[in-house]
Amino acid sequence: MKIAFLARCLTHGAGVGRYARCLLRAMGNIAAADLVLLSNKELPGLDASLEIRNSNCANFLSILKWEQLDVPRIIRREGIDVLFNPDFVLPFHCPCPGVVTVHDVSYAAMPGCAGLRARLYYGTFVARSVRKAHTVVTVSEFSKRAIRDHFGIDEKQITVAYPAADAKFHPSYDPADVRLVRRKYNIEGDYILYVGLLGGWKNVEGLLEAYDIVRSKVHTHCDLVLAGRTCPATRKIVRAAERLQLGECLHILPNVDDGDLPLLYNGARVFAFPSLYEGFGLPPLEAMCCGVPVVCTNAGALPEVTADAALRVAPGNVEELAEALLEVLDSQQLRNDLIQNGFRRVRAFSWEKCAKRILKIFHEAAG
Repeated sequence: MKIAFLARCLTHGAGVGRYARCLLRAMGNIAAADLVLLSNKELPGLDASLEIRNSNCANFLSILKWEQLDVPRIIRREGIDVLFNPDFVLPFHCPCPGVVTVHDVSYAAMPGCAGLRARLYYGTFVARSVRKAHTVVTVSEFSKRAIRDHFGIDEKQITVAYPAADAKFHPSYDPADVRLVRRKYNIEGDYILYVGLLGGWKNVEGLLEAYDIVRSKVHTHCDLVLAGRTCPATRKIVRAAERLQLGECLHILPNVDDGDLPLLYNGARVFAFPSLYEGFGLPPLEAMCCGVPVVCTNAGALPEVTADAALRVAPGNVEELAEALLEVLDSQQLRNDLIQNGFRRVRAFSWEKCAKRILKIFHEAAG
């Protein structure tokens, strides 16, 4: 069985990029299929045994042409049995069965947080892909229901394969290395950590408001660290920080080295995730793997993912978020309970199980 794995997203820093890299690694370890990677750019650092077909695409229109016209031609030429894209979209005219991961429908659920091009692209291409796919893979039961309801497809066409945190997220790093990373990013003392997109439906402005309450009540000083990719909406976060006069208490880190991220988690006093919508929510899982207590919202799939291993609050409720953060900062017993529950919870998620489930779908699609 020859599988084409659309690998354009492998070079993306987090989110879908991390999902695709971990899934590809797990599939390679199982070695149950002949994988051919199709990409519109160079893919450095991959296993030399993998077959890679690269094209050079410099802009959105050339990427669209590659995805919709070039990929079907490559599939025919290479004798591909199944095409898989871990990133939402299949070609309109795919000459073999297609399997696609649709992580969520956030562009539709939170339209005010997505740009016009994103809404048009996902509204058109994801809708067509979902209806043409042999199987739609998704990352949570919440997303399965959202996809079923939004696109009006039979839920038998949708399979949930839970992702997991990357193995590099663990609590066993040398404290000296954690101190070095803190020094690198000019962080002194305790800190609350957020990891994710700096804008959109992540509600980082709400976290700033909650932090402003926390710093007025907490007995010892605690900074706030925001690590993640910037977007046009990041300007609102900066303006909110200026209005609240957070000054040197706030650290915005838009370009954290991937190798530093586990160490940032390890150094945090508490992890805060105030999102208004989540199809899964990898950062809370990463924090649990690193032994950090999690405070998050009840939005989307977060209750499904975190279970009893997080202190959850209503989405958008600043006062409730602040109270939960204060509770975790003040109570060592609560911290210990959340940490231990987190270690138990992460054992429910495995990249090996995820890869085996999706490889089984490939075999079914190939007939």
